[in-house]
Amino acid sequence: MPISDFTSKLLELEDVIIENVQTTNTEIHTFLSMPRRPHTCPRCGTITEQIHDYRTSVIKDIPSMGKMLFLHYRKRRYNCPCCNKHFYESFPLLPKHCRITTRLSFYAIHLLRDRQNVRSVAATVGISVSSLFRRMNDVRYPKPKKLPRVLSIDEFKGNAGGQKFQAILTDAENHRLFDILPNRSMVYIMQYLQEFKNKNDVKYVVMDMNQVYRDLMHSYFPNATIVIDKFHVVRYVTWALENVRKRIQKQLHPDKRKYFKRSRRILLSHQNKLSEENLTALEVMLQQSPDLATAYHLKELFYKFMESKSRTEAARKLQFFILAAQSSQLPEFKACLTMLGNWSKYILNAFDCSYTNGYTEGTNNAIKVIKRNAFGYRNFENFRNRIFLSLT
Repeated sequence: MPISDFTSKLLELEDVIIENVQTTNTEIHTFLSMPRRPHTCPRCGTITEQIHDYRTSVIKDIPSMGKMLFLHYRKRRYNCPCCNKHFYESFPLLPKHCRITTRLSFYAIHLLRDRQNVRSVAATVGISVSSLFRRMNDVRYPKPKKLPRVLSIDEFKGNAGGQKFQAILTDAENHRLFDILPNRSMVYIMQYLQEFKNKNDVKYVVMDMNQVYRDLMHSYFPNATIVIDKFHVVRYVTWALENVRKRIQKQLHPDKRKYFKRSRRILLSHQNKLSEENLTALEVMLQQSPDLATAYHLKELFYKFMESKSRTEAARKLQFFILAAQSSQLPEFKACLTMLGNWSKYILNAFDCSYTNGYTEGTNNAIKVIKRNAFGYRNFENFRNRIFLSLT
């Protein structure tokens, strides 16, 4: 087998004629041409083999063996004897009006799936940032046509397209990204949801405690059960406990104050998961203040409520917690009680199903990494494309 055939296999250029290969410490220059064959005139359809002239183009290709690969392509320009039109021969590796091969574009897009910085990917493959963005725009993610059975909605701080916050929709049942919306306004979300024809197919909507979203979901999905994610509920209780600790901490001697601050994790942990040493430290802390001891036991009551196995059990434990919190008269728990009064119905729905906002919150964290690596996105469409590239 000729050496050029082995070179073609090595560089995956088996449909071309390799005439020469030159290498440097950082680059590989491959000189090639296409086999001569009849071509059809794009104007009149006449088949011709008449060559008008040759021209050489330098094309960037996917890196090989750690070096940048350049293809010096000697391309033919054919002449049509009927209409006298000049046209280039077809070259499958290269899109029209491009100097970057198709496989290089796909390779760059593949690297972007690893949440790398666009500038670093562009430097790795040897193309400009603007060229990489143009290749990203070739990968389109249109609006979905059907809503999922379990819809999760949340918001995140994206600062893209002139809007501070963007909205995210996910399929909480199958753990898939559904769509990214340019803003979180009620008007825009209404217009977005209005176009879907299968709104009655949505059976669950998972969300945080947002009254605008709740009213909107009630209007558009009458057959759906609204579920409040448990994580957002627990935060109110831990915030209340933390506020009690901070209030008591300010009244203590500076040495004890530092000890309390460093031991805050002991207060927030489940009691049955503490070691003997931490249980002793906990007992010392709770002896400093009756209010702190009361707040801690309220937290433990709420943790037991969150561990309920059924809606009936959860409703009973939640009522017991509410009565205990009201009896404590701790001002730090007023916000928690108000929240439970407004949202307990939707919180209890979480005990009838296994759907949470966990995947959505994890996606939001991934989006923060993408945004931080890029030092932010001004163009929303580029931001949305990058999110879909990395998360689908």
